[in-house]
Amino acid sequence: MKTQAEIVVLGAGIAGLCAARVLHEAGREVLVVARELGEASRVPDALLNPVRGKRGTVAPEAEEALEALWDFYPRFGAVRQGILRPVPQSDRPVWQQKLQGRRIPHLWLEEGLYLENAGWLETTPLLHRLAEGLNILYAEVKRLEENTLWLEDGRRLSGKVLVYAGGASGAHLVGLGGRFTPGSVLLTQQHFKQARSYGVYVAGHSLGGSYLPHQDRYAPHQTQPHEVEWLLAEAQKLLGYRPAFSASWAGVRYRLDRHYLKEIPGGFALTGFGSAAYFYAPLYARRLLKRLTGQS
Repeated sequence: MKTQAEIVVLGAGIAGLCAARVLHEAGREVLVVARELGEASRVPDALLNPVRGKRGTVAPEAEEALEALWDFYPRFGAVRQGILRPVPQSDRPVWQQKLQGRRIPHLWLEEGLYLENAGWLETTPLLHRLAEGLNILYAEVKRLEENTLWLEDGRRLSGKVLVYAGGASGAHLVGLGGRFTPGSVLLTQQHFKQARSYGVYVAGHSLGGSYLPHQDRYAPHQTQPHEVEWLLAEAQKLLGYRPAFSASWAGVRYRLDRHYLKEIPGGFALTGFGSAAYFYAPLYARRLLKRLTGQS
């Protein structure tokens, strides 16, 4: 195996795979190093949502992110279009004001706000398609020093440029700080073709949206009974009933407060998206390529 590459991407979650795919298609030599495919990005179904939370906050750079993701994801799999936000009548004027002047196609229906070019996707098929044809080494990285990686088995790898896209579990390798937020998703027996989101969301076979208090360092998370009860209670408000579920997924969201692409010794960090990784990953993969080619 080669011990050097032009660009080493550390992490095979959605940010790392989008970056590696964009760089690979641009003709760059890319080696992806990761413990496993998908890593924390294996949440069963992911929303592509430009208007977030119960306050109707429009995501920063929402228009650019939507354009990039619709240009990118459909090449690798199905993306279901549209999200219904059942906003209470009393809150709608505030939401309308926040959307005023923004280029985000939407309709106000009796049930609430329908975001026409928002959507959702199944993550596992997408991750596998993105990985096809990429040079991926599955290994544990124990130490990182600028653009050199030391693996658990003693091997050493280096690249002209390192791109750290390892998310929460590897954040200690680059010492970026940030917030670590545990959360869970229930895998429902019912399939929700129409995504709905207010407090929690349903899409595909997922009922998600639990957030536990932020932590200042990474620790693995397992779904707690009180999370399950909270998710089902919120689903009752959203749907009018509690959907049956068969299993749960637990993960830790890593957030860097919008500093998603920054220079670090030896290269760049592309991480810290929190729950919006699928929304922003194609846009920031493009921006990474521009930075590497010296474009503004």
